[in-house]
Amino acid sequence: MREIPLKFVMIVIIAGFLLSVVPVSAVKTTEQSIGDSITLGSRFTVNIIGLPNSSYYIWLPHTFTMTGEPRNQPPVIADNQMNVAEDPVDGPWPIGSYQYNNGNGQTIRDDIAPSTSVMPNTRYYALVTTDTRGQATVEFLTSVNTRLRSYSVKVESPKSIDSDNLLVEIQVYSRRAPDVIGIDTTPQTVLTTTLPTITESPPPVTTLPVTTTSEPVQTTYPAQTPTQKASMNIGTNILVAGTSLLLIRRHGFFLGELRCIPGFFKK
Repeated sequence: MREIPLKFVMIVIIAGFLLSVVPVSAVKTTEQSIGDSITLGSRFTVNIIGLPNSSYYIWLPHTFTMTGEPRNQPPVIADNQMNVAEDPVDGPWPIGSYQYNNGNGQTIRDDIAPSTSVMPNTRYYALVTTDTRGQATVEFLTSVNTRLRSYSVKVESPKSIDSDNLLVEIQVYSRRAPDVIGIDTTPQTVLTTTLPTITESPPPVTTLPVTTTSEPVQTTYPAQTPTQKASMNIGTNILVAGTSLLLIRRHGFFLGELRCIPGFFKK
């Protein structure tokens, strides 16, 4: 039997020792409990400190036993957050299809409450990306339909290794319970307003004033009567003449004697 060289045996032993001390890459997972501090209408933020510009899956684990119906829903992720991506409601669900560590092939969607007509389960998980400092913040909301119980938040990155310092901090803010969060199924009331029919009438006819020219009024003046002075002169002459004749007849005066009367014929 050919003997194995001692030099070869030493090389195999040294190689095995080196492989045993090299760190093996593994999925980095952190799970943080919220506890019983959550109340209806409160909100809480999850602050993630990990690798810069890295993506992390975040969800509420162990909520698959909940129905997702009103009063039996887990908290939901707030909409329109920076660097927080969610799956479409109607699919596909690449984020929710992630098989998390030590889940025996289970996906995120298998570990959360199901979708209902009032709330899609895409609101229970997301993919968040850290900034250049390795930090990110995700906000969760509760409502009157949130079930009161203890929750935990799970953050995981398949590209991290056990030597990474992945930290998760949770801060809860209490406030008044808001309205129902989710799909609005309240029937809408349509108000029908009947507008009055307006009939356009023709413009009124404008009657211009007619200018009539009046004929000049002919004024008939009465005939001018003789002045009183003329009437008196005629009457005086008649009276003088009659008196003269009377005197001549009764006294027999002559015309020559009448002339002797001063001012008798004086005008």
